[in-house]
Amino acid sequence: MRFWIANLLLLPLCAWALVEVFSVSSTKAAMGIATWLIAAVILHDLVLLPLYSAGDRAARLAVGSAINYVRVPAALSLLMLLVFWGTIAGRGEGAYHAVSGRSFEGYALRWLLVTGLLFAASGCVYLARRGPARRRRRGR
Repeated sequence: MRFWIANLLLLPLCAWALVEVFSVSSTKAAMGIATWLIAAVILHDLVLLPLYSAGDRAARLAVGSAINYVRVPAALSLLMLLVFWGTIAGRGEGAYHAVSGRSFEGYALRWLLVTGLLFAASGCVYLARRGPARRRRRGR
């Protein structure tokens, strides 16, 4: 309960810091920042957190002790998707092509390949670490 109280008390401080950092002079823009911040907190804490917590519990039940070998590549893959979403979705391709003469073609495929490689590497590490432990148990 104290965590929620601390969040609620620090929310105005965060809104003020954002207004100061972005040098917002109009009240309408400041209210927009505060609204965005409150909506982001509500969306994350009340909607997304329970969803990905339930997903993690389900994955833990399905995978068992190897859960971190799934979590790490999944987290890295989602981080790459978040960072490169504009490029993967093809937004801004006109400006990019005008400046560089290249296109965004193939970014989604490359992201999928990197994701597959991350999961494959994680699987190899899991098998490599699991192998010697099984041999030691059989030797006893």
